[in-house]
Amino acid sequence: MARRQITCIKSKTGAPRHEYITHIGGYWGWNNTKVIITEADAIQDIDSGNNSYFVKDSRGDEATVKIVKHSNGKRFLTTYPDNTTADNLSKLTEC
Repeated sequence: MARRQITCIKSKTGAPRHEYITHIGGYWGWNNTKVIITEADAIQDIDSGNNSYFVKDSRGDEATVKIVKHSNGKRFLTTYPDNTTADNLSKLTEC
């Protein structure tokens, strides 16, 4: 299993939290090239055990990405709480 750092997201402005992120990106491609995948593909990666994901803040602290289920049944990505209750994914820059 590879552990991949997410460095950017694609999002829907004004969307609810469980629909906000549409894609994630990072430098885990061939020769560390930037790769952008859908949130659904990342969820499948985590479910299958192929890859795990994390984000780093400006201090270098890491927060692991997890899958949660909204009350409407939609699964989405968020981070395990670290030193803050904020979702570290939503703070990333746009890809």
